[in-house]
Amino acid sequence: MRKICYSALSLLIALSAVWIYLIKDMDSKSVIPVINGFYGIFIEKDYCNMYKYTDFSKYSQNPDLTNEDKAILAHGLLNNDRHWYGEIKRYDIKSVKWSGIDKRSAKIAVIALDGYGNEKTYYDKVIIEKNEIGWFITEYNSGSPWRTMKMP
Repeated sequence: MRKICYSALSLLIALSAVWIYLIKDMDSKSVIPVINGFYGIFIEKDYCNMYKYTDFSKYSQNPDLTNEDKAILAHGLLNNDRHWYGEIKRYDIKSVKWSGIDKRSAKIAVIALDGYGNEKTYYDKVIIEKNEIGWFITEYNSGSPWRTMKMP
């Protein structure tokens, strides 16, 4: 009887390890590219392509947004925080945490120059959710010096 319990426990541990590996592998192939795409566009202020990586439609009264509408909405929501960051040198994904089957939260270190040319590190938090089309950033909490974007 003890052997069966130990075998079952060992099998459960092995299956858990495989599950964690598969989730991390899936995240590296689907969630990480969304974060990288978002920050590439955010740094370059290329808001017309922001619709590819964000879905802020819950902050709009119109549920049927075109890609152009999504880009305009993202521009309006993100532009002030982007301004306060100033010159962003780079970013680093610090963590991606599992928040459900179709939801992840990520902590991003944003390294920008302060007014004296010194590098300062700020931390953003983003929520990435999967819908019928793919993975999108649905919430952005800025770590900028005068952050204004604090989505609920």
